[in-house]
Amino acid sequence: MLLPFLRSAVPPMSTDPSDTTPSLVNGAAKTRTVILSDDHTIVRHAVKTILEKSGNFSIIGECESADETVELVEKHSPDFLILDLGLPGKSGLEVIYDLKEKECSTKIAILTMYEDEATVRQAFAAGAQAYLFKNSSPDEFLAAFDTMDNGDYYLPEQLKELRSDVIDLAKASPSNGKVDIHDPLSLLSKREREVFYLLADGMPNRVIAKKLYISPRTVETHRARVIKKLGFSSTADLIRYALRNNLLTL
Repeated sequence: MLLPFLRSAVPPMSTDPSDTTPSLVNGAAKTRTVILSDDHTIVRHAVKTILEKSGNFSIIGECESADETVELVEKHSPDFLILDLGLPGKSGLEVIYDLKEKECSTKIAILTMYEDEATVRQAFAAGAQAYLFKNSSPDEFLAAFDTMDNGDYYLPEQLKELRSDVIDLAKASPSNGKVDIHDPLSLLSKREREVFYLLADGMPNRVIAKKLYISPRTVETHRARVIKKLGFSSTADLIRYALRNNLLTL
């Protein structure tokens, strides 16, 4: 349901002359360039309204599909990409993977209705810097960009208990192509790491296939590779490993 986010698209006028919330009043900040990626026109319009009313953002592109998103970001190198996870064709996570492989420096903010912990972890492991819900307030929405500008990661209040976990995932992400001997999961490719977390959450192959927009056979291929690379003999071993190393929050 998108209505809460749309209702917040136009920030209310304050009657308090001392009200100068930094996320809304930041005249000294430079104009930051943004590309919006969401297959719902009305959502892009709401986001654009919030950003343009702040006076600190310039929307330099809008797109509705994963491939178009990668193309526009690669071409324009915006400061920020606001990305929906449920894009047509392939997921927003695939977009992040593609951009990281191209060594794109654009900071990525996820804007979604998905609240499950597995998806949040996947987003940060892939390379996102912020995770926002579509019912976020304008203040919260704008604060996320200030946080990313300061080199930090942003999660909404309802996900605060995941903060340390997702920051560890983001820092351990193999998106830079280097293997960290202190992180066994760095042996996995980006897609294999994604499948690892879904398997560890107990999802069957058919559900993972639907979530990642790939075939069950492809999921099985990734599962077999994960088990082999990490030295497991079964999915049960994988789950026990994830629990023992605090890779899941149950």
